[in-house]
Amino acid sequence: MSDLNSNRKIAVILVADVVGYSKHMEHDENSTLQAYSECEKILKQFLSKRNGSIFNTGGDSVLIEFTSAVNAAGFAVDFQTKMMERNKSGNVLTKLEFRIGINMGDVVSREGNLLGDGVNIAARLEALAQPNGVCISKSIYDFVAPKTKLNFNDLGVQKVKQNSFHAYDVLLDESQRRKIRSEKSWVSRKSVSACILALVLLTGAGIYSAGILDTKIEPSLNQKDYTQSDILKVLVRPTSYLSSNDNLSYLAQGFTTYLGTALAQHPGLNVSPDTTAKHIQTVNLTDEQIKAEYQTDYIVDTTIQVSGEKIRLSVKILDLSTEQTVASEAYEFLEADVFEHQDKIADLALQKMSMMDHSSSSNRRISNDPIIYKKHILAQANMLSWTPEGHQKAMGLIEEILELEPKNMGITQMLAWLLQQKVYLGMSEDPNKDLSKSLEIAEVNLKQRDTGIIDAIALASSNEALLGLFEQSCARVPLMNQLLNEKQSKARPHDYAMTAWINQNCENFEVARLAYKNLFKLSPHYPAWVRYYYAYALLALENLDEAERYIQENKDLDYSYYGTNEILKLCLVYIAHKQENFELAAQYFSEFEAMPNSLNLGYMEGDFAAARSKVFFTQFSDVLRKYGMS
Repeated sequence: MSDLNSNRKIAVILVADVVGYSKHMEHDENSTLQAYSECEKILKQFLSKRNGSIFNTGGDSVLIEFTSAVNAAGFAVDFQTKMMERNKSGNVLTKLEFRIGINMGDVVSREGNLLGDGVNIAARLEALAQPNGVCISKSIYDFVAPKTKLNFNDLGVQKVKQNSFHAYDVLLDESQRRKIRSEKSWVSRKSVSACILALVLLTGAGIYSAGILDTKIEPSLNQKDYTQSDILKVLVRPTSYLSSNDNLSYLAQGFTTYLGTALAQHPGLNVSPDTTAKHIQTVNLTDEQIKAEYQTDYIVDTTIQVSGEKIRLSVKILDLSTEQTVASEAYEFLEADVFEHQDKIADLALQKMSMMDHSSSSNRRISNDPIIYKKHILAQANMLSWTPEGHQKAMGLIEEILELEPKNMGITQMLAWLLQQKVYLGMSEDPNKDLSKSLEIAEVNLKQRDTGIIDAIALASSNEALLGLFEQSCARVPLMNQLLNEKQSKARPHDYAMTAWINQNCENFEVARLAYKNLFKLSPHYPAWVRYYYAYALLALENLDEAERYIQENKDLDYSYYGTNEILKLCLVYIAHKQENFELAAQYFSEFEAMPNSLNLGYMEGDFAAARSKVFFTQFSDVLRKYGMS
């Protein structure tokens, strides 16, 4: 390349692209073109205010140069906010959504165009962004975070195609907070004795098995594969204030705001914005309309009445899937006790709506102290994020609880899972020491039997497997199955999840299939790793038709667990190939490549690392390689 017609410089690059543009064009070309033209006008209006200049376009995308990272981020937020407002308008025929990526880096200017890694990374960030979202590189974050009041979500180091970079989401609202496992979170097989480490999750630890299972798990449920998203959508309606005492009217807004904020801390809950709640109240939608239009799972209603100095607070939680009231409580207190009762309501709501069910305690509460119980739930949620940041938050919360209740067996067991997760995330300085400590805690809890026994068996067995003690690990499996059979209707969803995973790793796929089906019925919002593990089990059983039906019913749901929809799409590739419909398999793989989360075979191998036999994964990966998977 000649330097005569090119110049190098550092530039801030923004890439914006329309989500699903080709589908819009296929549906209504004229309307799509008109809609894009309208959006383009809005884009240019905001550009003039932020000193940005377009240097390239691609029909449904635009590349923009800024001289300021703050201006680029400000433009992105302004534009995306305006687009969401436009799409909510009843006058818009074709609603276009955009993804935006922003990077700062080295570029080459040639004949009015900009080229180079600075542009390439911006394009990768755009691909990583959510619809209506903004994804930025660390170079942008370092400039913007100290100078703005924007909120961010650290995604860690991500790899899209051949580019690795540290990414952040700019949060326009809390509903955009997501969990993505970073490239660095995957521990190399050669780096630790956890080279055989699977997705050993607190949500269902993988166990190595010798395939010696004789116990049968009878399905206590019908055969419908009942699954839903692992994100619960919650509407906190504005608190009703039924009093003429205006001096205490502030309590209504205070309770609404506090409750929404407290619930939003849980990654498994998607709390509708205040503006949505107020709109629903204004137009007086019925519960049935709320469920249909906003895909809401739970509604929280609170009412405040004042009589003299006494305040009466009523709270009701409605499960829209069953149309049942799952909680109805009333409290009387004085103004000085407001904060205590705010915590009680948040505790109650978290208890009733938390479908995670990953506590290591028995069915009783982890603690009678509502503050400790809340900390425990938030610790679980942060651990489930499977990020270093989430791990540190969870560890901090558990350490705070142990200072207050050092002999709480359920909390010590959760500490043991965190020690194992520390190894898995590559954060441990001494993996053998942390795994041995985790195993020691599990053994103590098994002797005490003061905690969830199936969870404790899984904890012990998984640690033994990670330490290379496979015979000891596998010897625990029959007992786990026996205990699940004995518990049956009293078994927790987590018990079924753990047992399903273990049997699957033992190649006892039929037992795993039945356990998963029980799990789905008991806990339809269980974290989504079980969705694609169930698909794996069906494929291993060669139940291709059943697997295809199941995946088609579940592939377009909103999952918090990273890569769920992408893996389900790859399962469709495998099914179509096995059915010798190679054209359809290629189409599915093309659709996979256009999806937001980047996966490769090395990443997916972690799903099978806990299985002693790699026969199915070898077959699965061989098929995917035929279509370009690497």
